Amino acid sequence: MNWRWYKRASVHLMRVVTVMLVAALAGGFLLLFYQDYAYAGGNETVTRQFSPSADAAVTSGAGDNDGFETTPANAYDDGTGYAVDATSGLPENSVATDIGTDKHNYYNYGLSNAMPPGASITGITVRADIAVDDTKDEPFTAIRLSWDGGASWTAVKPFTLTGIAETTYTYGGIADNWGHAWSTSDLSDANFRVQVINGDTKAIKDDREFSLDWIPVSVTFTAPWESYENLDPLTVCDDFSESTNHVYMQGTGFATGNYDVGYYDANGDLVVTDENINVSASTLNSEWDLTNNKTAAGDADWHVLVQPASATQPLPNSYADAIANPDDYELMANDSFYVAQSAIPEFPTVMAGIMVAGLCFGIYYWMRKRRLAYVKA
Repeated sequence: MNWRWYKRASVHLMRVVTVMLVAALAGGFLLLFYQDYAYAGGNETVTRQFSPSADAAVTSGAGDNDGFETTPANAYDDGTGYAVDATSGLPENSVATDIGTDKHNYYNYGLSNAMPPGASITGITVRADIAVDDTKDEPFTAIRLSWDGGASWTAVKPFTLTGIAETTYTYGGIADNWGHAWSTSDLSDANFRVQVINGDTKAIKDDREFSLDWIPVSVTFTAPWESYENLDPLTVCDDFSESTNHVYMQGTGFATGNYDVGYYDANGDLVVTDENINVSASTLNSEWDLTNNKTAAGDADWHVLVQPASATQPLPNSYADAIANPDDYELMANDSFYVAQSAIPEFPTVMAGIMVAGLCFGIYYWMRKRRLAYVKA
């Protein structure tokens, strides 16, 4: 047997195995370095604010039965004057729901038209900009909501008024459903009511004067709008990489009409707008091949927004601008999903391969020089 040949072959084999092990470790390191697994994709909430366009005083069992008797329509808008409830209530008006408190209903907010009929309502916020002539005897303004035209009401949410000057009081919140499971039909103009109730803790009539500047309502909702990796969506996909770089968006429960869909990359820049998508049977579909724009940013969440095609302002170039001003762009849905840079693609697949190949060649060349130096010695 040629022992010299056998020894050389063994050394060469060990060298190759060493290089392969180093390459595997390097490739694993690069994969971990460039692939961020901490994605946070999923359906996101949208909050929209609206003002009323109709009102009516409660005229039975409601204090002096005239509510905001002076210019009640002034509360439709911010800063246009006051709706005034003068000499409010009966002598005993310390309990909001009792007959001694003045009550006034505001409605026709147009809430249900601002979201897909299949949306999930997660919270309702009522803002009351209100002033009072005096804070003695703890005057309060309470709010309650109706989902059936005033036949039924939520529990009241009261606030003791802390100053005579106009002050903004906030009732409810983005995660407060007021003890009721809301549907979009509950928010229709025919069903939704905001009742403003004024009172104080004095046992005799106090002749308090309440002035209401504005009574808007904000609704926080989640639209049925998700990302998938296939054309016939079965399972939601919130993580797109080189092997899944075609995004299929689908929403259900959308009203008949036309919609625009905007895709925003990891930097929050508008990549593309899929315009004027027609919905005739409640399903909104859109898709985007991530390889179509190789300058887009990855390795973080993308967002996909929906607005009606009839919106007065098109989707902006900045995602931050869109979510900061949802009413300006009439946003109806928001979904996010993680996009690895390899899905776009440009960097890590090609570059990582070059780096690993260069590392392997460098190690092999170094080991070969050491071997030649050893033989010469």
